[in-house]
Amino acid sequence: MNRKYPRRGVYLLPNLFTTGTLFAGFYAIVASIHGHYPLAAMVIFIAMILDGLDGRIARMTGTQSAFGAEYDSLADLVAFGLAPSILALFWGLQGFGKFGWLGAFVFTACGALRLARFNSQAQNLSKRYFQGLPIPTAATVLASLVWVAVSERVPALTQVAQGVALVLVYGLGLLMVSNIRYRSFKDIDLHGRMPFALAIALVLVVAAIAVHPPLILLLLSLGYVVYGVIYTLWRLSRGRPKAGPRAKRE
Repeated sequence: MNRKYPRRGVYLLPNLFTTGTLFAGFYAIVASIHGHYPLAAMVIFIAMILDGLDGRIARMTGTQSAFGAEYDSLADLVAFGLAPSILALFWGLQGFGKFGWLGAFVFTACGALRLARFNSQAQNLSKRYFQGLPIPTAATVLASLVWVAVSERVPALTQVAQGVALVLVYGLGLLMVSNIRYRSFKDIDLHGRMPFALAIALVLVVAAIAVHPPLILLLLSLGYVVYGVIYTLWRLSRGRPKAGPRAKRE
């Protein structure tokens, strides 16, 4: 009798990008431990790009799987939960004693809770909005802040940035596990036409990033963080009923 067993294996292409995200997160941690803070920040941004590609490639090629979703979350925890908190800790949070390393832990723990909540609700989510701040954005804020402070080489600015980082590890952690809604932009059709003004805006953004990458990335990521808070407060002020958790795999 010929028995049919379930096929075992994983899809290669999207998981290669996920592995790249995991490696980038690991490399950023190693770089942070050795004091190479700008390099660690840049590698975290590379991890963010790889993380954005693996999901899109999986959807475009029809290679989505439960294994890929879980593997992606584990890689995200390392690259966007652990790596930026280690970077911030070794760069400047150690000077605040236990409040510093506890803040780094809070950031990592909230990132893990954010991913776990996302996975547990994945079947009931829409792709227009995220519930809570996405962990890659939180990582971007921390990494770009460190990158700006180190690149400017101004002692007074560094001290201020370290204080801001202490506030951010707690604040960003709370935003990740909050019910604040953030636009995901995953419903945008990349194959369709876009307004000409939007195309010009994208060119200007790319040009600005090329001129001063850490500062522009910091401003963009902080703008996204503030946008979600303002949008949620605006909805509450309008008296609209709050929607249930709706998001899609980050």
